[in-house]
Amino acid sequence: MPPKPAELWSAWRTSSEMRETAEAWITKREGGWTDDHERLSGLIHSAPDQALATMFGIMQMTDDQRVLGGLAAGPLEDFLGVHGEAYVDTIHTLALEHRRLREVLDGVWQGAMPKQVWHRIEILKQSAFS
Repeated sequence: MPPKPAELWSAWRTSSEMRETAEAWITKREGGWTDDHERLSGLIHSAPDQALATMFGIMQMTDDQRVLGGLAAGPLEDFLGVHGEAYVDTIHTLALEHRRLREVLDGVWQGAMPKQVWHRIEILKQSAFS
């Protein structure tokens, strides 16, 4: 049984591994592919719940628009391309509750996302700053 949306949104708070991954991603050096990119990318493919919860942690731990933009255009976009169909309802539910998630989704492009997932994301992007 998949975790409930609220559990995914706050899971990083009780997992030292997720928190450490999120903190490392926030403080990573700019430019090039880093071990922190590799770690989060690996989670996307091997542990999608943990990857998404870690990304939610990043969103909640920083206000740095550079970091949030990189998260949107990188790992979150990749995640939605691979797992969007399975997680779009969860993301939609949480985005309605959390403005920060809507703001980050505003930086996502379609990429490899299935059209039906992209359509739902586009709707959320329209209300990103309201």
